Amino acid sequence: MTTEEQPITRSELREELRHYATKEDLREEMSIMLQHYATKADLAAMETRMVKWMVGMMMGGMAVAAAIASVIANLVG
Repeated sequence: MTTEEQPITRSELREELRHYATKEDLREEMSIMLQHYATKADLAAMETRMVKWMVGMMMGGMAVAAAIASVIANLVG
């Protein structure tokens, strides 16, 4: 420290720190951010819906394939 520098006072330090986020500010921000993330229950429900859609699409695909095979068999035979 040079002779011209003065140590910072507590009031000056408080004024400087006032511009930074407090723990409460950070907790509030995290709470807001976490509302947008999926929970394990959300992911499990989505997995169940996806399995139902996949089974339904496979059944529909098999029905379309059987219909096409039937049409081709009728045209050929």
